[in-house]
Amino acid sequence: MPQRRACGSEFVQSAAPGIAINLFKTRNFLFFVAVLLMHWTLPRPAPADIVFMAVLYLSIVINPTINSRFLVFFMLVMVWTLSIFISSIHVIDVPAVQFQLLAHTFVVLLGMTACFAALSWGEGDFHSFMKVYLVACCITASLGIFGFAVNFDYFLWDGRAKALFDEPIAFGAFLLPGALGGMYMLSRGEGRIFPFIALTLCTVGVLLSFSRAAIFSLFVFAPLYYIVLHRRNLAQAGAYMLIVLVVASAILLLAFLSFDGFQAKVLDRLTVSKDYDVGQGGRFSRYFMSIPMILENPLGLGMLEIEKYFTEPVHDIFISSFVNYGWLAGVAWILLTLLTFRIAFDNQRATQSPVAMWLSFSLLSQLPCAILQQVEHWRHMWIFFGLVWGLNFRKFPTPAPAMSRAQFNPPPQLRMERP
Repeated sequence: MPQRRACGSEFVQSAAPGIAINLFKTRNFLFFVAVLLMHWTLPRPAPADIVFMAVLYLSIVINPTINSRFLVFFMLVMVWTLSIFISSIHVIDVPAVQFQLLAHTFVVLLGMTACFAALSWGEGDFHSFMKVYLVACCITASLGIFGFAVNFDYFLWDGRAKALFDEPIAFGAFLLPGALGGMYMLSRGEGRIFPFIALTLCTVGVLLSFSRAAIFSLFVFAPLYYIVLHRRNLAQAGAYMLIVLVVASAILLLAFLSFDGFQAKVLDRLTVSKDYDVGQGGRFSRYFMSIPMILENPLGLGMLEIEKYFTEPVHDIFISSFVNYGWLAGVAWILLTLLTFRIAFDNQRATQSPVAMWLSFSLLSQLPCAILQQVEHWRHMWIFFGLVWGLNFRKFPTPAPAMSRAQFNPPPQLRMERP
């Protein structure tokens, strides 16, 4: 009979428990290495993709047990992915299409890898992931800030920081969970220097991306998350927030005075809608022009076929799924999004863990970006999809029952009188 042995927060079944424990540790180590490499997206496939495939193999070996959540996640993702391939059969011989299909396959498998890993993780493992992700964010933000400061084109796109990402919006969105993670660690008293540095670098990096969607997420979800973290001491939270605003204002003023063209770039990006949003053939115009295409093509146009009609893709993952990959893909993506936030709510309710709350806000912060961009190739987004769906609340400490008012304020006859 296989023995069941504890491996940190993980229980593995194996005839040789020592081997299983080593595999578990190796899997986690490789997963964290891949997270550190995730900001390096320019090669195809990226180095992180290769490492994640090794993690997926080890996850299947040491943790073959799956639950109903994993099956639902798997089915939704597979329906979406198969729809992409079916819609693109007629252009499968085009090299660019083959490349995009391969890239989509890698990122989908990355999401499955994260889900597999999370099935065997306890709260401590998620906490370790947060710290590693913060290190990756510090590296990424430093590259983007350096590129902007010295005007290094390799780390810029149209004068906006992007580091080793393809585009500034992906760079900014990648840093959002890092900013939230820095706030979490500061609120828990887990050090001061590293969380503050991470929060500062991520915030500055998001601002220098000049991505309207990422900056919107930062200014909406970061304060909301901060209030949730400090809901039991709002006065202290307000004081800290005031300090942060003063420091941020000082940094912004310094940037205005130190960098040529910074003011013009800020004013330009403060515009709610630009010519390429509302002009003829602009972003929003393409949304409306896509509706007849969706109705006429239930199987979708296929990979890259939209370029035959528009000069740019439809920058919205929800509309893009319908018009490019068909009705099934569109419905699957909407269901995946809605059910993910339901799962995130259930995770928080079952665990009452601040780590689960961080995962939920990290994924929620990506939503404004998804409305203005095709985000299906973002590795960090798939990571958080998989972790939210794979979170196993049974491996978390049992939350303490809430104290009732009667317990907190016992009847007068049960109170002890002082002599």
